[in-house]
Amino acid sequence: MMDAVLAGNHTFENPEALAQDVAEWLCDLAQASGRAFAVCLSGGSTPRRLYELLAAPDIASRFPWSRAHWFWGDERFVPHDSRDSNYGMAREAFLSRVPAPAHHIHAIPTEGLSPEQAATAYEATLKRFYGADTLTAGRP
Repeated sequence: MMDAVLAGNHTFENPEALAQDVAEWLCDLAQASGRAFAVCLSGGSTPRRLYELLAAPDIASRFPWSRAHWFWGDERFVPHDSRDSNYGMAREAFLSRVPAPAHHIHAIPTEGLSPEQAATAYEATLKRFYGADTLTAGRP
């Protein structure tokens, strides 16, 4: 018998069930939002199945792609077409397969800059989207 996966107050039989539940949850949450919203993506292999499910016809046909902005919480400092790129994995798994506006995909720059310059550039991107230089407690 497979080990159960626990997420919050839910127990899932396997990682596939978890990915399916999270895809539905994210789609429902996105549909309920009446305005633009941001999603911060993780890298590595763990979220790949979730990303693939977002591009599956059942979810993709209901997801409000025009209001979603996609960001990364981490990235490897490699070109975006590298097999080690978190952006590249997300692009392959779902972003290239759905109608997400290109200007809503905010990848961390990894080419033509030093790591420090890339971090500064991405910080500016995040601040522009947030609309302020500092985070405030009353605003997510």
